Amino acid sequence: MNLVEPLLHYAMQQPDKVALSEGTNRITYSALVQKMKQIAQGLNHNGLIHDKVIILSTNRIEFVEVFLGVIYAGCIPVPLDPKWSSKEMNDIIQHCQPKMIFAETALVKKLSIQDKQVQLLTLANDGIGTYDQWLTTLKPEAELNHTNELLFIGFTSGTTGVPKGYMRTHVSWMKSFEATSEAFQLNSMEHIVAPGPFVHSLSLFAIMQSLNRGATFHILKDFNAGKLLQLCDQIPDMILFVVPTMIEALLHHAIPGQSQIQALISSGGKWSEISKSRCKDVFVGAKLYEYYGSSEASYISYFDIQSEIKPNSVGKPFSGVQISIRNEFGQEVPLGGIGQLYIRSDMMFKGYYQLPEETEAVFRDGWLITGDIMYMDHEGYLYLTGRSKNRMVSGGLNIFPEEVESVLQQIPEISEVMVLGVPDDYWGEQVIALVKWSGQLRLTTEDIKNYCRQYLAMYKAPKQIITVDEFIYTSSGKIARQAMKDYTKRVMI
Repeated sequence: MNLVEPLLHYAMQQPDKVALSEGTNRITYSALVQKMKQIAQGLNHNGLIHDKVIILSTNRIEFVEVFLGVIYAGCIPVPLDPKWSSKEMNDIIQHCQPKMIFAETALVKKLSIQDKQVQLLTLANDGIGTYDQWLTTLKPEAELNHTNELLFIGFTSGTTGVPKGYMRTHVSWMKSFEATSEAFQLNSMEHIVAPGPFVHSLSLFAIMQSLNRGATFHILKDFNAGKLLQLCDQIPDMILFVVPTMIEALLHHAIPGQSQIQALISSGGKWSEISKSRCKDVFVGAKLYEYYGSSEASYISYFDIQSEIKPNSVGKPFSGVQISIRNEFGQEVPLGGIGQLYIRSDMMFKGYYQLPEETEAVFRDGWLITGDIMYMDHEGYLYLTGRSKNRMVSGGLNIFPEEVESVLQQIPEISEVMVLGVPDDYWGEQVIALVKWSGQLRLTTEDIKNYCRQYLAMYKAPKQIITVDEFIYTSSGKIARQAMKDYTKRVMI
């Protein structure tokens, strides 16, 4: 199986259909395939086969052209996040040892290329970058001469630590495309938008899924709720792949009942029950799905918000995903018991690039250890109670911040919240909540404790509330937990 094979079919069957749209710029399926073949020819003629190629770019058509061309050449694309520091970028370049780099002109200054054999091609906005000049010297290859089991190497967004390179295969994504078609009952898949950074798997997957289905993918340089809603007004039946923070912005700008959106598909963080309820009222008639997964696991479970009533559940497993919930000794717990989630499917990643110990640590007898603490109810619905790496210990008792956050997010006065533990001489760790308020009304710590008493054991309730004006986010739209922990240390000194 090869990800680009459907594109060759669409270039023949619907050559003039728009594959990618970016403002006034558009590229058809036939033109996209021609660019893909040209890039592949250039890489192969430079002696690159099964080599790694860095892509450092914001959201633009050229990103997709290069990504596909590298795959077609039998090489391995490695997208880097433009928001990373120069040190982070160069550490990863040193780690990956690429043979070629495609980079936006404005981002080249962040690079320090030690190997003089590495060729650098620049993507410019005025069409006179070395990438454009290079393309004019190339002719499209007629056939796919090289294949590679590995599809690409991506990097985790690093919410709590240093990004790790995760390796995805063609088969894992093709199987994920099949899972999408089966789980999300969409009327059609003609127009798709994923306004997050292409360097992250949610948006990158949405692009490839769009091309795999012969649809038109609409590129937005940056997320802007107002502009995205305007686009959706112009193009009915749009399918949106978004994260919860984007949904909040869309709700702020949208006029209830006037949306023509076909579907909102959310991932990359917990979508609050209050927000889900508001979406039903604002995006009337739209299909609303939330799915739970990761860059390593791909799809795990999904939830149809319009038709299922299971508050705080992350849904039922996708078809083909096997679930096992186990205790700290690796033994399966009884149904309803809480333990660490293990999964097994054809959609899982291959491992972490050049990190054999880290790879071995997350696999056990073919099962992927997710690090998430879960339980399953008698109807097969999964519930996330926490992540093992975020666990706090207060008074000798385990507390998972995600469980507390899911309760606090139900309070209307709270717009966004993060729970963490800070050192405490008596308790070991004290539970703190960072809160961004939704309006002028501020609740006291006692108000919060009284609310939590209805849903949580009291030792899990926050002992202190810290108001924040804004959270720090990763470029994939998640709260940057480590950065917020560092911020908390500073304000509590």
